[in-house]
Amino acid sequence: KDDMMQNDRAVQDNQKLIEFWNRAFSMPEEQETQIPDQHEEDWKELAPSEKLFHAACLLGRRKKVLDYGCGSGWAAIIAAKSGCPDVTAVDAAPAAVQAARLNAACYGTEDRTRFHCAASGWLQSVPAETYDGLFCSNVLDVIPPETAEEIVRESARIVRRDSPVIIGLNYCLSPEAAAGKGLELIDGNRLYLDGVLRLVSRTDEEWTQLLSPRFTVERLEHFAWPGETKETRRLFLLRKQED
Repeated sequence: KDDMMQNDRAVQDNQKLIEFWNRAFSMPEEQETQIPDQHEEDWKELAPSEKLFHAACLLGRRKKVLDYGCGSGWAAIIAAKSGCPDVTAVDAAPAAVQAARLNAACYGTEDRTRFHCAASGWLQSVPAETYDGLFCSNVLDVIPPETAEEIVRESARIVRRDSPVIIGLNYCLSPEAAAGKGLELIDGNRLYLDGVLRLVSRTDEEWTQLLSPRFTVERLEHFAWPGETKETRRLFLLRKQED
């Protein structure tokens, strides 16, 4: 019964998240097919931090890359501009996929990028060892833990041995720090805002424990988004473990 209730909550949380991000990426109808002009070098400013930019550039050396939870498609575009000839970008929110497709056209990477709306079960449909690189930023800690663990498991299955996997995460928010901001963490680590799951807070050690059975943690860096004074967000650079 507890497992059933937990699964029902995960399904509801995921559906609300799709609706939330669909609204966030929605654009006026007249802009949905309009490709704005961009300067030749503007793609170098797409990433929200320099460290994320360099991490996405690393995937330019690979032949077939997946950007999972692509949002606006910035990482897919950077990987393509950096040399990767075949980038797949997926997101659960249709409006995000549309925005990513338009951005790829803006920056001239539409011939190297493919886009999919990743409905539930999309990862399971991907054949094993399809990709030799994977990027996943601002995804795993803003979805139900059950979904995040499934993505980690499937990511290890669909990338080839010795492939680089890059995971970007938000900061760790303790119950005490949340209370200081007037917020409450449900079950000790889940932050809901207006009924939408916005953070599942884990420490660096907890994330390492979750990732390390399937990946070697080669490096953990911390970074900040624009306007932040402290580098508290996490960037895991992983390598798929040998079987």
